[in-house]
Amino acid sequence: MQGYIIWTQSQKNEDLIVRVLTSEEIKTLYRFYGARHSIVHIGRKIDFIQESNGVFMPKLRQVLHVGFKWERDVARVYVWQRFMELLHYHLRDIFALDARYMEILDEGAKRLEVQNPKRVALEMYAKILHHEGRNPLTMRCLICEQYLDKEPLPSTLDSDMLASKSPESKAVESIDKNMEIAILRGFLSAHKVCASGQILTYAKLESYLSSASTIELSDDEVERAYQVLLLGM
Repeated sequence: MQGYIIWTQSQKNEDLIVRVLTSEEIKTLYRFYGARHSIVHIGRKIDFIQESNGVFMPKLRQVLHVGFKWERDVARVYVWQRFMELLHYHLRDIFALDARYMEILDEGAKRLEVQNPKRVALEMYAKILHHEGRNPLTMRCLICEQYLDKEPLPSTLDSDMLASKSPESKAVESIDKNMEIAILRGFLSAHKVCASGQILTYAKLESYLSSASTIELSDDEVERAYQVLLLGM
């Protein structure tokens, strides 16, 4: 059985509790003296056997490292491990899952050999959004709820006034996609004056999220988008 280690927790006597994402589920396993073995480390792809005794947590046994050439590059490993940490937190209450998550990680691990690691991380995240049916892209400011290419609503307006908007006011409108907006956690958007966040144009954000590709983002824009990803999935 193969999977990716997305989380470890130290126990007494150098033992570890390990969470491994496989094609069918996230397994929580116990590894005796795991801290002594460099293989049992977050981000590693492993081949392993699960041994159950029916009394305690299943054991992680016969662990083999399925390695990648890029694991000799500290910068690439660091970005990969940060992504795994974010993924673990995102899936912290999940046990059963489908094969798509494993496929996304396998695809990313292959591309990490030649592609900018931060671009790989961003594109994996966008694919996860697509798979989960989540679309953070919106034409309205998260804070004031006004259209992003309109003037922000005065901060003195309370929630009752916002709630009094007619259904017609929420109809989809075309907006200026070349405007700059603030990007918040989860790639939600807001006016630059309404919230502090990384700045991208609406068009660049739309292109990235809809295509799951960073090809239209400059290196500087990738860095900004990556800082948003680090806030959480």
